[in-house]
Amino acid sequence: MTLTLYVAEPASVPVIGASPPSWMCALLLAEKGLAHEVVPLSFARGEHRSPAMLARNPRGTIPVLVDGDAVVHETFAILLYVEHLVPGHLPAARADRARALTRFFEADALKSAGMTALAYLMRTDERQRDPAVLATHGEALRAELARWEAYLGVAGYVCGDQLTLADIAVFPYLAVLRQLGLSLAAFPRLAAYHDRVVSRPAAVATRPPERLPWARSPWDCLP
Repeated sequence: MTLTLYVAEPASVPVIGASPPSWMCALLLAEKGLAHEVVPLSFARGEHRSPAMLARNPRGTIPVLVDGDAVVHETFAILLYVEHLVPGHLPAARADRARALTRFFEADALKSAGMTALAYLMRTDERQRDPAVLATHGEALRAELARWEAYLGVAGYVCGDQLTLADIAVFPYLAVLRQLGLSLAAFPRLAAYHDRVVSRPAAVATRPPERLPWARSPWDCLP
């Protein structure tokens, strides 16, 4: 089996300095111990839209996974493909698997809340930010974090005591928000969860370089 994963070069991702989708795929491959080659592509140099990459994915997005003559793009498609190759990150019991798959796709809500708030903070001058918009974004992000806080309960991971695809989808977004200065002080279970997963060998091996490009956290202005 020859696997090649094309990912975003972290330094070339504007503002964030990391690509959660790329991290998800690299993280799952590392958790499964699958031999693979990682090829970083620079957004700044347009390498993700080279003729060779557009032949693999006409949409020009990354990550992209190549497995011999099989090519998979779209992040969740890649994760499910890898899980099919080497099962182990979806529970066997029907009800547990249903919950893990639901949480897996539900992770997109955390992405939306966090990245929507971040995009507004980054694209709007501090003097022009609308308090009502800030309140809306802050409330949406807090509500989403509270939902995942409740999901964790007393379990170590999103769906119980074992790492599943749901964690692979949730953790990179949570970790990148944390790297960008978001405090989890109001969400102790999420904070403990972040610290637990970020210390796993696979997360350590695949984690993008931490970068905080602001003198103070942009999240401080969210009411």
